[in-house]
Amino acid sequence: METPVNLFSEFPPATKQEWIARMEKELKGKPLSDLMWHLDLDEHIITAPFYHPEDAPEDYAPLSGERSANNWEIGEYIEVHHVEKANQQILEGLNGGAEAPLFQLGRELTDAEMRQLFNDVDISMISTHFGQYFPGKDPHRLLYQFHRLAQHKGIDPSTLSGSIDCDPILDWPEPPFDMQADMIRFAAEKMPGYKVVQVNARRLHSGPENTAWELAYCIAKGSEYVAQMGLRGLKADVINLHLQFSMTVSTSFFVEIAKLRALRLLWAKILDTYGVKSGGYATMEVHLAPETQEKDPNTNLIKAATQAMSAAIGGADIVYVLSSNAILLQESTAFTRRMARNVQHILKMESHFDRVNDPAAGSYYIEALTDMFARRAWELFQEIEAKGGYLIAG
Repeated sequence: METPVNLFSEFPPATKQEWIARMEKELKGKPLSDLMWHLDLDEHIITAPFYHPEDAPEDYAPLSGERSANNWEIGEYIEVHHVEKANQQILEGLNGGAEAPLFQLGRELTDAEMRQLFNDVDISMISTHFGQYFPGKDPHRLLYQFHRLAQHKGIDPSTLSGSIDCDPILDWPEPPFDMQADMIRFAAEKMPGYKVVQVNARRLHSGPENTAWELAYCIAKGSEYVAQMGLRGLKADVINLHLQFSMTVSTSFFVEIAKLRALRLLWAKILDTYGVKSGGYATMEVHLAPETQEKDPNTNLIKAATQAMSAAIGGADIVYVLSSNAILLQESTAFTRRMARNVQHILKMESHFDRVNDPAAGSYYIEALTDMFARRAWELFQEIEAKGGYLIAG
């Protein structure tokens, strides 16, 4: 085998100062500061027009948590109004490669309807997620109901994975923390792979200029849950095993990658303060921001590709891609659901983003942006805590 030729050996290395001097020459008197990007309203986060190896942090080990690769689950939305129709959609989705269906329940189901919904579905082969979107919802009842379904199917509930969207601070005027603690205890004993606490940060998302605030309030809410559950006798490591973050990504590609990476750093720091030295991993499901969609479905497909890519590179555990006609308030079709899945199939099977642990590690710009977001968000989090925590300051 021939020795590879170093194609760059003939070119002398260029320092950062040399690059800046050349840029200033090309700008012909225009100040380089005009090319700076001010990423927050308070001007604490300012990015340079280019980054150099000299900007690389001293330590940029992959932010892998406990994962050996960057694999994520392909999610799919299943609206549940008519149970038989929803069952057909989930079977279609699973045959098309969906791995983490999110059942958006429009009403409470009976046990018989729950069995009908999962007819011919092997729930041991997928992760199963639920969101309740109706008055008087009862996530505690739903958890027990799904446990009974597993027993009815002859499946050991302890082997199941998934989640229930239960965010007490967001969904109830008086957060039912006691109910939440009971759900965690039940899950820890009977369904250790199930997440029953959701830190829903999707309503905190309001553009790249507010990213640091979004992160600060996100970890403040998560910290509030750890504290409240701790008051009810639960340990932080157990709580974290049954907690996940629900995040949103828009079209600011690098910002969203850095945001998700910064959340991992911040949450590990939060758990460290609670004495969790290992296993401080932030589980993240990631959704596409609906406001980024346009009336043209083809444009939305292009946007979905870059948004899903930022979620994957940022380290999402599950990604949900909107149907390209969602903004038109139309029901998804077999075609739009298939295309939403295929966006992720391409990222995995052709681009192989699932094979590289933390693909953004070592990128001078993304590493710097991650660090800036994490530092600023921590400062803002400390301000929130000084005011009494999320329940008071949020």
